[in-house]
Amino acid sequence: MCKILAYFAQLFLKLQSNIILHSHSTFNMNTKPIGINIFILGIFLGFILNSCTAPKNVVYFQNLQKDTTLRHLVASNVELKIRKNDQLSINIISPDPVSTPLFNGSLGASTSITSAGSNSSSSSGYLVDKDGNIEMYKLGVIHVEGLTRSELKYQLQKDLSPYLKDVVVTIRFLSNHVTLLGEVAKPQVLNIPNEQISLLDAIGESGDLTITGRRDNILVIRETPDCKQFKRLNITDHSIFSSSFFYLTPDDVVYVEPTSAKIKGQKQPIIGFVLSAVSVLITILVYFIPRK
Repeated sequence: MCKILAYFAQLFLKLQSNIILHSHSTFNMNTKPIGINIFILGIFLGFILNSCTAPKNVVYFQNLQKDTTLRHLVASNVELKIRKNDQLSINIISPDPVSTPLFNGSLGASTSITSAGSNSSSSSGYLVDKDGNIEMYKLGVIHVEGLTRSELKYQLQKDLSPYLKDVVVTIRFLSNHVTLLGEVAKPQVLNIPNEQISLLDAIGESGDLTITGRRDNILVIRETPDCKQFKRLNITDHSIFSSSFFYLTPDDVVYVEPTSAKIKGQKQPIIGFVLSAVSVLITILVYFIPRK
């Protein structure tokens, strides 16, 4: 459509040029109304060409039927396994106000300290070393790599039972994050304290996609122990809910490509404004330059 309008714009410019030549050679009373009409047409074409920059496919889930139910979707209850270089917050709670802070704050690992009569916090956590271990007061070196949070929780509660009565352990990730780049309102490194975050939630946390962001070709980069995976996702289609990449995992990178209009420097709106300016200039030449 915009190419057709550009073709008419070229014809318009040629017509305006002919009006200038004709008005200087044979001026008559009919020249003015013709010039006014052509001037209005030029302004109209300018605004139409400017509107051509609105990208297509900005609506999410376009083929989703009204009031429908999707089945066989990707599971959302996956538990992540602890990896090397993960940073863990381990919060130990018991009725013992004297011993509990020792288990929470020993060996320079600061976590939330909660016991009867005391409550303080820090965020440095326990760093899983290159061998997949952490070190805790009384318990010594503990191999945690490959365990889920639930598995480590039950192991610690069992190991701490000789030292603390009625002990409760809570564990969360401190270092998990995903990165959002490109055509989002707020590119950022987004912390995810839970096991995972969906692509839509991550986009929402980043202020949604910009109007010039491609909804049909979002790139997710995922690093595994032995390779990098690249997956293109289309959020204009409801099949996104069945993709194994719908839920992002720690260290994923999401890149939103710009539309072709932005890549080309948005030439079409420039054409529209230039066309309007040329129309005004030609009209001024027709009516205000003295004729011999």
